[in-house]
Amino acid sequence: MRFGLKLSFLIALIAALAFAGCPTDGGGGGDPADKSALQTALTAANAAKAGTSPSIYWVITADLATIETTFDSAITAAQTVRDNAGATQVEVDSAKTTLEAATTAYTGQKHAAGTNPVAVLTAIKTAYNSGTSPGTLGTTSSPTEVTIIVSGTITDTSGASAYGWLDIKGENAYPPIVLQGAAGGGTLNVAAFPNTNVLHIENNNKVTLGAHLTLTGGTSNGGYGVRVDSPATFIMNGGTISGNIGANYGAGIRVIGGLATFTMNGGTISGNSSTGAGGGVSVETNATFTMNDGTISGNSSTSTGRGGGVEVEGTFTMNGGTISDNTATVAGGGVNVHNAATAFTKNGGTIYGSDVGGDLANKVTGGSTHKGYAVFWNKTAGSAQKKVDTTLGPTSAGNLSTDSTGSPWVAATP
Repeated sequence: MRFGLKLSFLIALIAALAFAGCPTDGGGGGDPADKSALQTALTAANAAKAGTSPSIYWVITADLATIETTFDSAITAAQTVRDNAGATQVEVDSAKTTLEAATTAYTGQKHAAGTNPVAVLTAIKTAYNSGTSPGTLGTTSSPTEVTIIVSGTITDTSGASAYGWLDIKGENAYPPIVLQGAAGGGTLNVAAFPNTNVLHIENNNKVTLGAHLTLTGGTSNGGYGVRVDSPATFIMNGGTISGNIGANYGAGIRVIGGLATFTMNGGTISGNSSTGAGGGVSVETNATFTMNDGTISGNSSTSTGRGGGVEVEGTFTMNGGTISDNTATVAGGGVNVHNAATAFTKNGGTIYGSDVGGDLANKVTGGSTHKGYAVFWNKTAGSAQKKVDTTLGPTSAGNLSTDSTGSPWVAATP
């Protein structure tokens, strides 16, 4: 009897040991799943998401959100499996395969990555005019928008032209383009190439500035942040244009010609300086500027300058946003409405103007009389343009604004 008990115990022990040693898919007390390949895929995916800095590349805009969302979801799902101690080998292998496919799709949409903006523009132009790989960009009558993404600070000016580092010209040469920074921010700094614009647009091309990107470094003659020549369209939805120094008009943005348009829906134009007129923005020769939102602040026009914030020699309509803390030496600390202006209409927004208005005040620093802290109206009497003031902001009587004869600014429609 005692021998039988010992034999039974021995058989049970051998069976238990045999079961414990059997390989399994993970969990259940067996050997854990091998996750080393999944971890390698996760490391590669996170590196691809972070990208290299500095770098600049382009993507088809319509694909961008879908690819990024799919990629983020694949990373999250793979990390969940990686952290699950009970994950089976089948689950681990499936997560790895899915993540690798998402990584390939994500990296594959980054065309012409590098540090040379001219190379990126060339790649877009080639793809648009060939209609082949790396993806269809539509037709001239129905083009597909592309997005150029800048990560870090780009200073590679090889190939830059005198008219623009990003020189977007040629009829039907480009689809609509969006310029934006990566989530961590991006900067295009052209200071190493004097006498050029950061961005130049003409020949019916359209460019939109988005979030997280700064355009800076334009210097001397032709040194604008953005130059828009008729016919062309520039839209600013975000980003920053700053640190540009022009020896003529519009250090931040210069818009020239009857079919040149600039629409500002957001973003900041600040810290630009012109020795002529329009430290922030210059609107010339019947060009059109519409300000719906955003900030024009801290710009200056020096020497014989006027229009520290905005010089109007075309049409300017202000529906919203803020013009503040700009400086002119002659007239129009905030806005100078030149005698050649087509129209100036202010429907909303705020233009600060007072020598006692605090840090937000636009200022005029030169001459015996300070002409137009907020807006200097230089149109002749009886002109058809509107002088509209609803919300000029903090002011002091006598220092708000004057017309060419010294009369105070009034809310009126001549």
